[in-house]
Amino acid sequence: MGECRSCGAEVNRTYVADRLLDRLAKSEKKGTPKQMSDQCAKAGIRLPAATIRTWIHQKRLTPDPHGYVTLRDIVPLLRDRAR
Repeated sequence: MGECRSCGAEVNRTYVADRLLDRLAKSEKKGTPKQMSDQCAKAGIRLPAATIRTWIHQKRLTPDPHGYVTLRDIVPLLRDRAR
């Protein structure tokens, strides 16, 4: 359990994390691995750019022709990593 920063109420951290990932799963934001790492950090998720590059190298994540990936495509890999 954790505490809400806004109101101080007790919240289930797993529930909050799941809701956050659900929102990220709908995101159309795209960018380089570094930019997506920074976007995840803003959402409170530590995801090094090197991990995103590894997923690309392993063919688990496919960038567009410009080398950009979307948050939407990263979320399933984040969920797998959490298991």
